[in-house]
Formats: sequence, C-alpha cells, structure tokens
Amino acid sequence: MDHRIERTMETINEQLHTGIMVRDLAARVGLSMSRLARLFRAELGVTPSAYLQSERMTRARLLVERTSLSIADIMLQVGVADPSHFARDFRRTHGFSPRTLRQQLRLAGRPARYLASESSG
Repeated sequence: MDHRIERTMETINEQLHTGIMVRDLAARVGLSMSRLARLFRAELGVTPSAYLQSERMTRARLLVERTSLSIADIMLQVGVADPSHFARDFRRTHGFSPRTLRQQLRLAGRPARYLASESSG
C-alpha cells in the first residue's frame, strides 16, 4: 500500500476527534485533494471522504454501545459538530439513530451485534 495512504489512514484514526477534513489530510501527505482521492480510490476502492465518514460512524457506534457518554459527547469524540448531520449519517450507516440504538440496548439487555443482526434480517 502507498505510504501516503497508510499515513492518511493513521492520521484519521489519531485525529478523528478533531474534525479533520480531507484537505487537511491531503496537505499532511503533500498531495492535492484530487490526487489523494485518486490514490485512495485505487488502493481502497473509496474516496478519502467516504473512508473518513465510515471511520467516524464506526467509532460513534462503538462509543454508543460501550460507553455511557452522551450523544453530544460522542459527536465531539468523532469530530462532528452538527447534531442533525450526525443523526442522519449514523442512521444512514447503521439503519437506526444513535439514540434508538442506546434505548434498544438498555431495554433488551442484549449486545448490539444481536440487534444489528435483527435489523438486517
């Protein structure tokens, strides 16, 4: 894998809470945004923004499932400032809102992986 893609992925994981943007990622590895997008697509099959969004929503779900942090605090942890965008993106990615997931986990007393398999089947 191209070292610039590896470095970009590491930066995303380390800086997710900062609200880092693709332009910042490109600058860190000395590439234009379009060149970074081409390399990312060639290496991973997705754009940097899609990868960044996926990482945010994956980490957000883990935080909803495994912590008692408020949804607002979870948003801060994954670098999202707008509650409506966060809820929409979470729902689009996981099929339900973060609040719904947390409520279901509390009510059912079951692990989230069980709830996820119910919603997909």
